[in-house]
Amino acid sequence: MTNPTFDFNVFVDASKKALAPAIKFNEMATQGFERIARQQYAFAGELLEIAIKQMQLPAQVKDVNELAAKQVELTTQLVEKTTQRSQDLVKLATEQQAELTKWYDKAAADYAAIAKKAA
Repeated sequence: MTNPTFDFNVFVDASKKALAPAIKFNEMATQGFERIARQQYAFAGELLEIAIKQMQLPAQVKDVNELAAKQVELTTQLVEKTTQRSQDLVKLATEQQAELTKWYDKAAADYAAIAKKAA
């Protein structure tokens, strides 16, 4: 009545190999989300600063012409920051897409090699 002992290490190793691509995908998705969230958080802070400056303007200017000039200046700053942030967002998306493409190609090649080996 001797039964071979079940080796849990083999099961654990097989599980790790099977889940490795999903874990890597999850890490990449989390990193991408974090990068975008941090960028958007910084942009929200910049928007808040400009909004505060706009609220303070009427108390700081002497006449309507100066108010209009300062409004144009703040709006120009806002447009520049928005343009820069949108370009940064496109860059982040492009980098994330490249990483995901590389991950997908590697995972597909690994699975193809396993399938070819099994056949």
